[in-house]
Amino acid sequence: MADYDKRQLKALDRISKKIADAESHLTKIEDSEPDKRHRTAQHETIKDIKSILKHAKKVSEDNVKIEAKGDEKDAIYTADEAGVIKDLKSEFTELDDKLSHLKDEDGYDIKRYRAEHHSLEKAEDILKKANKF
Repeated sequence: MADYDKRQLKALDRISKKIADAESHLTKIEDSEPDKRHRTAQHETIKDIKSILKHAKKVSEDNVKIEAKGDEKDAIYTADEAGVIKDLKSEFTELDDKLSHLKDEDGYDIKRYRAEHHSLEKAEDILKKANKF
């Protein structure tokens, strides 16, 4: 039982790390010259957003396995998850805000990807369905 809890907590931590990575890449984009888009940072930001969605799916899969077993969760992981989930909510909000303030010339690839795929929104929905958000 604890194995799925550990994996789930690890995936939640990984989401948090990927949000931080995306924010650092967005800083590179903002700091680059106004007439030049920082293509590498844009590409890395998109990869981070995809990774957030991938790890959200892992959280959901492990949640299904935990519920299927029907065992009681260890209090340790429940307490750890509460703090991580609280942080994730604010981190998602901050990332969403930073992405929405990207100028077209700076964040064209990211804005286009976001408009087409809605990966962050999907990740939030998955985490809500897994009762982890």
